[in-house]
Amino acid sequence: MNPNIWSLSVRDYFTKKMLAFSFAPFIVTLMLFMIFLSPLYHVLMDSENSSTIQIETTKTSFQDGTKTTENTHILYDGDSAFLDFIFNNSVVSWIVATFSLFLLAMLMFVLAMITAIVVIGFLTPSIMKELHKRHYSSLTLESHGNILGSMFHSLKYVMITFILLIVLFPLYFIPFVNILAINLPFYYLFHKFYLMDVGGTAMSKEEFKKMMFFHGNQVRINTFLLYLLSMVPFAVLFTPVFNVLVLGHTVFQNKLLQQQELLS
Repeated sequence: MNPNIWSLSVRDYFTKKMLAFSFAPFIVTLMLFMIFLSPLYHVLMDSENSSTIQIETTKTSFQDGTKTTENTHILYDGDSAFLDFIFNNSVVSWIVATFSLFLLAMLMFVLAMITAIVVIGFLTPSIMKELHKRHYSSLTLESHGNILGSMFHSLKYVMITFILLIVLFPLYFIPFVNILAINLPFYYLFHKFYLMDVGGTAMSKEEFKKMMFFHGNQVRINTFLLYLLSMVPFAVLFTPVFNVLVLGHTVFQNKLLQQQELLS
């Protein structure tokens, strides 16, 4: 990993143009959350308001040779039946609360990540042109792929991610292992989508293949660190432009290296 890439990216990120670019994923993601999560919240609340939960328990005991049976009926009804049931049963409450928070956190992260990737895809050519002008004007910008090809590869990456989620499902219930199992499919999607956008904008197909063959580990380290950075709460709303900058510098420096090797 070249630390110069990261320091250059930080300096570039805090320029007026890049900060302006960074607002687009943030605003669009917030708008989508407001559009989709608000109706979901009302649906859940409506279902709780109309719910009724009845718990029946039977307790049998023997005292002085006499059998005693006690029946208990607990009814949770009305506006907060589901919540009352959950919070009055400590074990169920812990399980449901933990699972719900985990699912909600993962859902929000995945939605925010996918939204940011889609939005930043439209901005990547402009960001790469700005990087080219600022640091790599001696290089010739080349690109590979087209809209149909991008759509095909995007669909393929999404399908592979979905398959990985299903295959790794048994590992989700193993502590610590589940952290890796859950994040592996989403890292794959993150890695592939960003490389498709950034690499396809500045490199020919041959240059891209050569970069991944000789320097693929460096690229994967960078995308892995960027993925970890995106997992910081709310960071995914602000990091898409920075992700493109880091990978943009990675691509341009590899392109520069390939050009120097051809001239030597």
